[in-house]
Amino acid sequence: MKPAMFIPAILLAAVAAHALLFTPAPLLAQSVAALVLTGLLPGALIVALLLSRCDAPPSLAEFWLYAVGVGYAVMVVGVLLLSYLPGGLAGWVVLFGFDALLIALAVLFWWRERGVDRALTHAGSPPRPLVVAGLLGLLLVAGLLRFTNLGYAEFHGDEARGVLRAVAVIQGYEDVLLLHKKGPTEIVLPALLLALTGHINETTARLPFALANLAALGGVWLLGSRLFTPLAGWIAAFILAFEGHLIAFARFVQYQSVVLLTSVLVALILVRVWQTPKAVGRYLTLAAILWAVGLLSHYDALATAAPVAMLSGAILWQGRMGWRALLRAAAPAALVGGVMLAAFYIPYVLHPSFESTATYLVDQRFVAGQRFPYNSLHDMIRRSLVYDSLYYLLALAAMTALALISVYRRNLGRGWGLLAGIGLAALLGVTLTQTTWLRLGERDYAALPFAVAFVGVWLAPRLSLPERLLWVWFGALMLATVFGMALARTHIYVFFVPWALLIGGLLAHGWARLRAELGQRFAFIAGAGGVLAVTVVFGVYAHAYFVRADVEVLNSWPDHVPPGYWTPAYTNEVDSLYGFPLNNGWKVVGALYGDGVVQGAYETNQRYLWIPHWYTQGQHRCASTAAWYFSVDNLEPWSLRSRDVADQLKEQGFALWGQVMVNGAARLRIYQQLHGGPPPAVQHFALEEYEARFDEAAQARLPLISPMVEEPVRNPIQINFGNDVWLEGYAIEGNEGLRPGDTFRLTLYWRAQRNGLPNYKVFNQAFYGDGVMVAQKDAFPVCDREPTTLWYPGERFVDVHDIAVADDAPPGVYPLFTGLYVEETLARAPVLDEAGNIVADHVHLADLHIFAPE
Repeated sequence: MKPAMFIPAILLAAVAAHALLFTPAPLLAQSVAALVLTGLLPGALIVALLLSRCDAPPSLAEFWLYAVGVGYAVMVVGVLLLSYLPGGLAGWVVLFGFDALLIALAVLFWWRERGVDRALTHAGSPPRPLVVAGLLGLLLVAGLLRFTNLGYAEFHGDEARGVLRAVAVIQGYEDVLLLHKKGPTEIVLPALLLALTGHINETTARLPFALANLAALGGVWLLGSRLFTPLAGWIAAFILAFEGHLIAFARFVQYQSVVLLTSVLVALILVRVWQTPKAVGRYLTLAAILWAVGLLSHYDALATAAPVAMLSGAILWQGRMGWRALLRAAAPAALVGGVMLAAFYIPYVLHPSFESTATYLVDQRFVAGQRFPYNSLHDMIRRSLVYDSLYYLLALAAMTALALISVYRRNLGRGWGLLAGIGLAALLGVTLTQTTWLRLGERDYAALPFAVAFVGVWLAPRLSLPERLLWVWFGALMLATVFGMALARTHIYVFFVPWALLIGGLLAHGWARLRAELGQRFAFIAGAGGVLAVTVVFGVYAHAYFVRADVEVLNSWPDHVPPGYWTPAYTNEVDSLYGFPLNNGWKVVGALYGDGVVQGAYETNQRYLWIPHWYTQGQHRCASTAAWYFSVDNLEPWSLRSRDVADQLKEQGFALWGQVMVNGAARLRIYQQLHGGPPPAVQHFALEEYEARFDEAAQARLPLISPMVEEPVRNPIQINFGNDVWLEGYAIEGNEGLRPGDTFRLTLYWRAQRNGLPNYKVFNQAFYGDGVMVAQKDAFPVCDREPTTLWYPGERFVDVHDIAVADDAPPGVYPLFTGLYVEETLARAPVLDEAGNIVADHVHLADLHIFAPE
């Protein structure tokens, strides 16, 4: 690839992307254009600026993978910086900003490379037919499992949170990124697409993450090629193409796919520097950019430190570079990466909500009522038996055992080595199947067999550096996540890449021996047969669970489990599953609200606010004033099922009004509050008739409330309730010209001071001298949905109360009081002054002016 052709190609692609954005093209095409324009093209220019004229140019495949990775860095940092500007994030501002960057990079590259005829990439030999076939096969299999029906499933709770906060970025909530308990990537990427296209749906919101996931598999192939052989890298990537966690990440608006891509590319660069220590400063700067965007996505990217430390140590230990030269090369890289991270993490740590984030991370990930060392083996296995088939897990376990035995055999000899390897593999097998057998009292020592096995491999003298790198990378991260985190859950993905590469190296070595002993023809037939068998056995399960939209296997489990695949009886008891097909037809509800057919407040058995707030486009949710109830079923075992709420709704005066039909079956049920009237005729709404209308209307205009954003407090105060909770302010609406029977809205802004609070109830009272109430409402916070027992310190809760004035309230001016109490004992939380003295058990907010009836 020559510089003379590079700039025209970049400009031509930019013009085509603009044309798609400015014409009524399909939303998916516009989203692809936006990603190319703001990510791939500037990413390619930055990589070209860094690596052109260097004496170790990358291959063509490496160049474009680096360009993809740096493109994500450009998009994330670019939108992050634009979000700090005052006002909302208008589409023209985003387009102007990224166009200016693209033009500046193109001019700089042209100026520097004018008259230079040196190729940007290493001119390798043309790819062999087998390599092309392998690439096409990998893209076909991985692409089908990641992109087919990508937009079928409705947003999961975490996805809806990311999209709603993307809307907040568009609307100009400048601190919304600082409220998130993770990095900004999963918010700013949807925000970028929403700003440039004006719309977003499930397909386009997930698209950047699916593309990153697919690119990561390409990175695994190249990494395996550098460490072992191209076949080893391809096998590793092919194994991961079927891995359920990774498929789920590709079909989900969350950070993992970006962390996966950047981690693989950082390791690839460090391996290159170790093998060929040329242009080290440039490559380390590239690695720093990629690692920084990984860390801007999630703290999971800290796991990249394992291969970075190992390879840096190898460079020094083997004398490939002196430590002074390595430090000089790393200094600019550290500066670039540090500036990128500081742009977000300095304001993030200084924001008041960081206390809540820190408490959440400690409580949920590293304490959770357990003692160190932890043991997440049982959760890892039961969760993996949902994401992956039993055959897949048994194959990985068998290959890992063979790799372990092989290392011990090479280092301890045929006799003792086989004995030690088989013994350790058996011990690990027992620990995996009997996960609590090493629990003594309150301590769990299940980590010991794994630590012994890994340390023995790490210290083995007859081990190549690539093997040692992968064993350290795999083993250290497995120990850290499974035994170092109280709730590892899906975070175990951080050790999947080295795990797959170890197996890829083992199988490639075995295939090479097979070819040497039985001939190339037999080896090719055996290899092709193995690939076909793997594709069928692993692919059928993955396709059924992740791609098929007509049956939703998990939602209908066990009725549609693929024949021949054993699944555990507790499958429907595993929580926090995502990436699977699930569609309740929420878009019909949003369209009905848009048409005015459905009006007023609602309640739902969907636990968290994120999903219904997006699909109702910001309608008010409150059980005490709900005119509608939307009943759904989801994959969370702790959630209320539709059948569980039906009788309760009937007792509360609701009747079935409508049913949403998805794939010909009734899913979401719409109940209407009758207020004593006759039950209505049940209507049926087909999702396909409303879906496009909802997508067209779903823009960045919907109202946002807590916890999506921290709303500005209209009447700020600072009241300390018992060193437990701050009341930071209030707002009153509809209190002008109040008359008996009218309703006004009181909004209270609470912030927790500590965790482990009593289960406080809020009281709101307006009364005159003899204590007769003219307005009163008691309720648990946030319409009974957010008990104070679950609040984290520093976390703010916006608590809305619709309060009715008594029908017999006489005209007058009445003070409005609020406070907190424990319902079981009626004990009120004391109001403290600055010195900590009790001054009251309630606070006077404002006065209500009630007029005589007309």
